[in-house]
Amino acid sequence: MNQIIGFLRLQKIDTRLDQVNYRINQIQILLEDNKIIKQLSNEKIAIEEAIESLTVQLKLSENSVSAQQIKIQQAEANLYSGNVKNPKELQEIQTEILSLKRNYLSLENNQFQIMMQIESDQNRYDLLSKDLALAEQDFFSVNKVLIEEKGILLKEINRLTAEKKAAENSISAPDLSYYNKLRLQRGGVAVSKLFEGACNSCGATLTPAQEQAVKSPLQPFCCPSCGRMLYAD
Repeated sequence: MNQIIGFLRLQKIDTRLDQVNYRINQIQILLEDNKIIKQLSNEKIAIEEAIESLTVQLKLSENSVSAQQIKIQQAEANLYSGNVKNPKELQEIQTEILSLKRNYLSLENNQFQIMMQIESDQNRYDLLSKDLALAEQDFFSVNKVLIEEKGILLKEINRLTAEKKAAENSISAPDLSYYNKLRLQRGGVAVSKLFEGACNSCGATLTPAQEQAVKSPLQPFCCPSCGRMLYAD
């Protein structure tokens, strides 16, 4: 068998493997391009943390309001108990009660603001959860074809890998090492076609004698310019 046929068979398999692997890498990049999902997820996490922080603040605010309410009740009880007779002391208690009530209103207003913010954040969180679910659904639907294609290509890789092993078994170890080295040096193409008297890869023109050597079944002929093994139809 013409030796170049074995190299050509291996080159065709390797070329297809390169194409399939490249396409799988492209598909993987597309599948990982989920910027919208990542953005919505990050926003959702941020709001979750904000709600947790506000919930802690609300608890502290409720405690402060409750404590202030107790102080007011105690001051009013003292005012109306009849135990205090001195007008000046009564005036001081009344002044204290007014101050406590102003502070109470301020604390109560702060509590209300926190509750409003929690409600607003919770509504935003609910909307983000719906948007995220829809985005994930759309992402899966759009990429379903890509996922199916990737599965088909992975099966093809398994088939090509088996074919490559069989093709390599027909080539001697030194020749196989030479082929692999040449393919590495020449961008994945170690075997090129002779097309209209020239190397189809680099375009170098061959002499009639060199063309005849390419067609010889004895041994592979390499392009004098790029070094690739040449074959002729």
